[in-house]
Amino acid sequence: MDSGPAGTEVCHRTFGQVGHWCHLLEPLEQGTPVTHSEDDVRAPEDVPVYPTSTAAAAGEVGWVPSEAPVSTPVSPRRANAALVALGASAFIVVTNEIAPLGLINRMATDLDVSPSTIGYLTTVFAIVVMVSTVPLTLLTTRLPRRALISATMAFWTVGVVVVATAGSFAQLMGGRVITAMGHALFWAIVTPAAAGMFAPEVRGRSVSRLMLGASGAGVIGLPAATWIAQSADWRVPFVALGVAGVVLAVAIAILMPSAGSESSAAARGDFPSLRRFLRVLTVALLTTGAMSLTWTYITPYFVDVSGFAESSVPALLALGGAVGVIAMWLVGRFLDRWPVRSVAVGQGLLAAMWLGLALLGGFKAGAIAMIVLQGFAWSILVAAMVNWAMRHTPWKSDIGVGAYASTFNAGNAVGSVVGASLLAWVGAQWLPVASLVLTLAAAVLVWLVAPEASRALARRPMRGARSAR
Repeated sequence: MDSGPAGTEVCHRTFGQVGHWCHLLEPLEQGTPVTHSEDDVRAPEDVPVYPTSTAAAAGEVGWVPSEAPVSTPVSPRRANAALVALGASAFIVVTNEIAPLGLINRMATDLDVSPSTIGYLTTVFAIVVMVSTVPLTLLTTRLPRRALISATMAFWTVGVVVVATAGSFAQLMGGRVITAMGHALFWAIVTPAAAGMFAPEVRGRSVSRLMLGASGAGVIGLPAATWIAQSADWRVPFVALGVAGVVLAVAIAILMPSAGSESSAAARGDFPSLRRFLRVLTVALLTTGAMSLTWTYITPYFVDVSGFAESSVPALLALGGAVGVIAMWLVGRFLDRWPVRSVAVGQGLLAAMWLGLALLGGFKAGAIAMIVLQGFAWSILVAAMVNWAMRHTPWKSDIGVGAYASTFNAGNAVGSVVGASLLAWVGAQWLPVASLVLTLAAAVLVWLVAPEASRALARRPMRGARSAR
C-alpha cells in the first residue's frame, strides 16, 4: 500500500490481480494519527475507486487498471468464440437440470409414480451437486481448463444418455446422479475460466454473457423440452441434449485456451474476505431455497391454483425465460460497478414477486404478471450473486465458486424437500408464502451491506471533489 500525508491519495494493490483502488485521506487535525481499518485495506462492497483526484471529482467508479496491463490467454476473437461455446454448454446443462419442472406429470404417469416422487429427482440432483462440487474441484484444480471442461461435458453426456434410455425410476435416478456430478464440476470451473479469458475490468460483464446461456434454458430449453414431451415422449428431449453435449465437448476442446487455473486473470478474488464470503453463501442458500421451494412444483401450481391448462405451461415458462434473458443482458453493465446493489435490487424484486404470487396467483392475469417479474428478478440474482462470490472468495476462484455452487444447490435440495412436504400437506397455494419468508431473510442480509456501500459511494466523491478544488 502506498500512503502519504492527509489530503493525498492512498492506493491499495488488490490481492491476486494486477490493479489497484485508491481513495483520498481526509485532512486531520494536527497530532491526530492516521489509522486504517480492515475496510481501508480491503475495499468494501461497492467502494468507488479512483485513478486520480480528477477522476474522483468526476465520480468515476469501477476497476482501476495499473500501468502493467493484464495479459489474457487468448485473442479477443477466440475468447468470444470460446465464450459462445461455454454459453451453449451452460444452456444444455441448465436445460437438463430444470427439465423435470415441465415434464413432471408426464414422467410420473409413464413410470407409475407420484408427481412428488418425481420432484425428488430435483432434490437428489441438488444433494449430489452440493456434496461433490468442492471435492471434484479440489481434485482437478491443477488440470488445464480446456481438457477438463471438455471431459466434464463428455461425462455429463453419459448421464443424459442414461436418462434418455430409462425404463424405470431407478435408472432415471441413476442418470440424474451422473449428470449432477458433471453439472457440479462444470459450474465450479466454467465461471472462473470464462472470466479469466477477459480483462479484469469486464469480469462481471463476461460472467453475465456466460449466464445468458443459462437464462436461455428458461426461454427455449425448458419450454421446448416440455412441448416435445407432450407431443412425443419425455425421453426425446434428453436424446437431443445428449447429441448437443457431444458437439459442444468437441467445440470446447478446439476453442478454449489450454491454461491451468493459476494462470487465469480471475484466479483470485478482488477483495478476499472470509467474513463477507460467508455472508454471500448465506444469501445464496436462502435465495435458492426460496426459488426451489415453489418453482420445482410450478406446473402443479399453474394448473391447480391459477387454473391454466397443462398444455399452456410451456408458453408461460417461455415468457418468464424471455424476460430473464433481457434482464441478464442488461445486468452485465452494472455488475462491475455495483456488485452489491445489483443483488439488493434482485432480492427486492424477488420478494415482490412471491408476495404478488401469493395474493394474485389464483388469477391468470396476476400469475402471468408474476412470471414476468420472476424472470427479471431471478436472472439478476443468478449473475449478481456469483459475481459477488467471486469478488470476495478467500481462496482461488474455482474453489470459491465451487463452495458457492455447493451452497446454491444445498438451497435447491432443502427447498425442494420443503416444497414437496407443503405440496402434500397444505397444497400448492401456500408455496409462495414460504418462499417469501426465505427471500425476506436473504434480503435483510443484503440490505445490511448495501446502505454501507451507498454511504461510502456518496461520501468518497465529495472528498475527491474537495481535494480537487
